Amino acid sequence: MRRGILLLGFILPGLMLAGCAPPERREIAVFGLAPAQPAKNLPVAMLLAPIGAAPAYMSKDMLYRLSYADNQLHSYGSSKWNASPITMLNSVMHQAAGGNLLALDQSNQLARCSLRIELTAFEQVFTDAQNSHAELGMHYSLMQLRNQRILESGKLRLDMPAQTADANGGAIALEKASHQAASQVIEWLNHLLATPASNANSIRAACER
Repeated sequence: MRRGILLLGFILPGLMLAGCAPPERREIAVFGLAPAQPAKNLPVAMLLAPIGAAPAYMSKDMLYRLSYADNQLHSYGSSKWNASPITMLNSVMHQAAGGNLLALDQSNQLARCSLRIELTAFEQVFTDAQNSHAELGMHYSLMQLRNQRILESGKLRLDMPAQTADANGGAIALEKASHQAASQVIEWLNHLLATPASNANSIRAACER
């Protein structure tokens, strides 16, 4: 009995010391979006309003969804974005526009219209344990600033296959989806602005006056 007590006396201090040791630090992998290639420059200067989104897309968390299980959003514990999705997408939109898409502090009296974007999806979706794709969704509209009148609106939903079923594969797929989405929105704007401003009823006329 005494031997058992002595042995316990050696074990307990060891356990206490182990409990006080600092936890091991996990390395966090940080991902970002590469710059987008400029599309055809917009013929009219306009404001890019701050991009809106649900709270989930306002943090640096890298999100994924298991569509074959609970279908809820989860965040990678050891991987992060270097900025929030709305911040990264804001940069991509400016890069793709090639110069005539202005930020709030640049617009002043130059812009008569604004592009407004609401991000509705920016995540990696797993269809099973080995297969996933990036999912990016947004609503967008062109608004005349003077009277807050929406001139046109649209939406898109992109699915981009991920080459690997991990955070790295999701990041690459979301980068491709972001660049494609930006290109499509700029193409949409250029199409709307194609009618000359001499046509009083054209969207270009509304955005140049």
